[in-house]
Amino acid sequence: MTTPDPYFLTPHGTVPDQEAEANHPTIARVNGVLLDKALHEHTEMGIFQADLDLARKIDNDVPGYRQALVGQRQFLTKAITFAATGRQISQFVVLRAGLPLGAAEETEHTLVRAHIADATTLLVARETFPSAHQGIVLEKQQEKRTASLYAAVHEVHRPLHAVHEPRNWSLDLGKPVGLTMVGDPAHWPGDVYELLRAYQCELAPGSMVAVSTLGPAPAGSPAAAALESLARHLRRTPEPELTLRDRAEIENWFTGTGWKLHDTGVAAVSHWSDPPPDGFVGPELPVWCAIATVTAS
Repeated sequence: MTTPDPYFLTPHGTVPDQEAEANHPTIARVNGVLLDKALHEHTEMGIFQADLDLARKIDNDVPGYRQALVGQRQFLTKAITFAATGRQISQFVVLRAGLPLGAAEETEHTLVRAHIADATTLLVARETFPSAHQGIVLEKQQEKRTASLYAAVHEVHRPLHAVHEPRNWSLDLGKPVGLTMVGDPAHWPGDVYELLRAYQCELAPGSMVAVSTLGPAPAGSPAAAALESLARHLRRTPEPELTLRDRAEIENWFTGTGWKLHDTGVAAVSHWSDPPPDGFVGPELPVWCAIATVTAS
C-alpha cells in the first residue's frame, strides 16, 4: 500500500515561516526554557528574549505546564528505552525534537545513545532555529548516523526518505523504526488518525510509535482554567491553536487493523513519569500517552 500525498493533511495556518519564528516566541524555544528550569539546567542557545518573557508568564499563570513537560520528557525517555531494550529497535525518528538542553547540550539522541552506541537517530524539528542548533551539536559530537531535519509532523515522506550526510545514509524502512510524537497532537489541529495512518503505511511491522498530548479537563476545574490560560498565552506564537485530545479520541487513533496498543493502553502521563518534585504547586494538567506497535503496513 502506498502512502497518500501527506500534504492533504495540512490544516490551514500550521506552517509558519522563518520570519514568523524570528519575530515571535515559539513553542519549542519556550518549552526549552521551561524544561531547563525544571531540570535545573541552563542554556542560551537559540533562546530569544521573547521566549524568556513568555516562558515566565506561562510559568506564573500555568504552573502545571512545566510539570506536564517534564512528565512527557520522562515518557519519551521510557518509550525510547522500551523500544531499544524491549523491542531491539536501533533506528529512531523523533518528531518535534526540541532544543539541546543544558550545558551538556543533550538532544533526544542522547537518550537513544544511552542504550545503543551505534543507533541511527533522526531529529525532526518543527522550527528552523532548533533544527540548526541540533545540527551544530550533532556535528560537534561527530555523530555519523544521526541527523537533524527541519520538517512539520504532517510531512511524512521527507523525514522517512531523506538522504543525510555524512556518508549519504537514510533510514532502512525494511526494518522497524521507533517513531516518537511527543506533544505534537496538541499543537497540530489536523486529523491525527489519518496522520498516524500515513506513517503506519511507511513503517515496517514491528515499528513502534509513542504519542503524548495534552487533553481537556473537567469544566470549572483548576486544570481547565490553567489550560484556558495556556491557550491564551500560546496565541502569541506562530502555532496559536491549542488542540486538546481526550482519551476516547486517542484510543480511536489505534482502532482497526495494523496497530497493537501496548498493554497499558492510553494511560495518563503519571503512569510513565516519576512523582512531582517537592514544592510543586499548581493543578496536574491532563496528559495522555500511548505506545503502539505496527503489526501491518
